[in-house]
Amino acid sequence: MVVLTALQVEYEAVRRHLEDVREVELPQGTLLDVGRIPGLNWEVALAETGPTNTRAALVTQPAIEHFDAEAVFFVGVAGALKDHIRLGDVVVASKVYGYHGGRESADGFSARPETWEPAHAMDQLVRSARREGNDPWAFLSPNARPTPEPSVHFEPIASGDVLVGSRGSETARRIRRHYNDAAAVDMESQGVARAAAMHGTVRMLAIRGISDYADRDKASADAEGSQETASRHAAAFAVRVLRDLRPARPAAPGPAPGPAVVVVSGPDRASGPAAWDGQPVVEVEGQRYLLYEGPGDLLHESRDGDVVRRQAVARVVSGSDSPGAYAWLRQVEWTRSLPVAHLDPLAVFHEEAGLCRAFRGPDVVQLTGSGNTATLALHWPADLKLGRPLETLHELLPEPPAPVDPMRLWSIVKGLSEVAEILERLSGEGFSHRVLQPTSIVMNQPRMVLRDFGLAAVPPRMGENPGPYQAPEQRYGSGFRPGPATDVYQLGALLHQALTGRAPAPGLPPYRGPAAVPDSLLHAVAGALRQDPRVRPGIRAFRVALLAAARELSSVPPPQR
Repeated sequence: MVVLTALQVEYEAVRRHLEDVREVELPQGTLLDVGRIPGLNWEVALAETGPTNTRAALVTQPAIEHFDAEAVFFVGVAGALKDHIRLGDVVVASKVYGYHGGRESADGFSARPETWEPAHAMDQLVRSARREGNDPWAFLSPNARPTPEPSVHFEPIASGDVLVGSRGSETARRIRRHYNDAAAVDMESQGVARAAAMHGTVRMLAIRGISDYADRDKASADAEGSQETASRHAAAFAVRVLRDLRPARPAAPGPAPGPAVVVVSGPDRASGPAAWDGQPVVEVEGQRYLLYEGPGDLLHESRDGDVVRRQAVARVVSGSDSPGAYAWLRQVEWTRSLPVAHLDPLAVFHEEAGLCRAFRGPDVVQLTGSGNTATLALHWPADLKLGRPLETLHELLPEPPAPVDPMRLWSIVKGLSEVAEILERLSGEGFSHRVLQPTSIVMNQPRMVLRDFGLAAVPPRMGENPGPYQAPEQRYGSGFRPGPATDVYQLGALLHQALTGRAPAPGLPPYRGPAAVPDSLLHAVAGALRQDPRVRPGIRAFRVALLAAARELSSVPPPQR
């Protein structure tokens, strides 16, 4: 059972029930405390997600996959929308409304809600546990029993990315008008329910302790300890339900069942998310994608005047024959007419899709334009064993600086020589990538591949690619035009980071490596990082130098231990 919390107070409420706890790190870096509840056979994994539906979904999805989870309990605090519900009561969602779905027009708002309901077996568990004769709190020690004992309500919950702080607000009125049976409101249940639903057999419950009335007195209630009380009650009832939960799958020989997933997450931060940061799933012309978090720019949004660019690694959740298909999803949206000098984003995406087909780049998953939005999705390789998208070169680069590991360095040099082969073919037709960075290169064993073709479909311009991997000729006033020599510089910059733990910067002394680093590699990196692009090696010569360095590294004996 994996417990994911947004607030520390919720985390601690569940943590009190665990013993024999150990720490587990997921491949994405999420840390969970894994332990057991005395008297139960389930393992419980506990973590914090932070608020919003997106964060909750992005942690729930890999947690389910990593633990092959049987169930998801989403436990935390919420605001009450009905007067008959008291502070400290527990609301278990008989359904979860995604209340942001709708159409806004001159006639007003027309709701198009998304709804998730627990499986029938979970429905019956909740109804049984809350019956008066079954005493939901009987399993607790006398000192741990809530006083006064809260009521448990099995009613709908509305979930969105707005912190509702007034029952007179437009959001509160909209919920009452379109979802008037909702008893409570939170900011995470929708994301968890959506992520769990993708796995079919995974059972899900949202269990929320009431800490406020979704009004202007919320801050006062929180200050008086209402969140601590509500968290304790929600955690206690989750354990009560878990006591009666039985594995849906036949038990395999060996240890007790794999974790159910209990997602404990809290409500209450208004974070002003960007468009894709505020929703766990995006839909593009009938195709749906679950967005993943990642280092660097793997979930990113930027704005240039009236033009917004978004990108993310995503799981393809509809329209694909493969349940484990992933995509590199990019979208450009403009709020007004594009300036005359601005390139048509859809035409640029069409050009890049052509390059993918011509130069054995990633397959095109979707290419579409509608109104003022253009979208390109390219295939992202999958780790079939772990059930997740493959990682990027970012995972191999040391930060902070670390001693050179010959085997790791060999993997980087060999992989970049393979990328250089693709760049050489591009260069032969007059194209250049020009935005190479650690997350641009996917570790698709046995080769490294490009996630896309960068700026190859866009004419070079001064000021492009700001950041630590910007070549001198890309800066304003450099006097040189970016091109294939820019790719050589950026490959050299990636190798510089592999050797030193940092990207190159003007004024840094030349790198002098230990004996494990071949001189040929040091000379190649130094040549690639020359300020004048005219004196750098060509992309073919640089690729040959990398191949030679990889052969030398393969013959380095392992360190003595």
